[in-house]
Amino acid sequence: MKNMKFALLYVVAGLSVSATASTAFAQNYPDANAYISLGGGASMPDSSSVNYTNGVGTTLNGKTSFDTGYILSGAVGYRWFSGMRTEVEFNYRRSNVNAIAGASAAGRQKVMGLMGNILFEVGDIGGFRPYVGGGAGVGWNTWSNVQGGASLTFPAGTALYDDKRDPALQWQGIAGVSHAVSDSVEVFAEYRYIGLQNNKFASTTVGSASGHSDRSHNALAGVRFNF
Repeated sequence: MKNMKFALLYVVAGLSVSATASTAFAQNYPDANAYISLGGGASMPDSSSVNYTNGVGTTLNGKTSFDTGYILSGAVGYRWFSGMRTEVEFNYRRSNVNAIAGASAAGRQKVMGLMGNILFEVGDIGGFRPYVGGGAGVGWNTWSNVQGGASLTFPAGTALYDDKRDPALQWQGIAGVSHAVSDSVEVFAEYRYIGLQNNKFASTTVGSASGHSDRSHNALAGVRFNF
């Protein structure tokens, strides 16, 4: 899985780097226009070391891993004459919890995000337009019915977590490539690395789960409608 994540990053980022470094590509930017984009794909969260605290203040650390899930994205934006794009985006990521402290676990992680993005198109190569950029905004992480089974760290399993995190800083790095299929429609493929800060959840009984570093690799494909 790790090799696949890095392969996605190298393929998409490699296209962008090659475009930037080449002296042969043409700086043929399209006219300024507004657009709407829709996309979706695979979301692959990194494992995270989470601190699980019980009601008497005992804290134990359990490596928490996630299955590959999905990401959905929708954005409204504007392309400027220079090839810069600015947009407001809503995204949603969902993955099942796979294991806690080496024992199988149940439940889901669901993250909603509202982002402001800036992207830079770096030229045109045979009709393909690479771009790079990033964004920042707020995210809401929900652990839905998350519970780890019995393990050496947690002989009785963990508490049950069914809690929504308050809004916190979410950020992302983006690298992609788009291709125009008509004057008004483009298709795109992109890689995103997304992080959400300050993930902490109360259990349904006593204690909490804190210190969760939500980081995910995301591969998307979609369509952009220009106006």
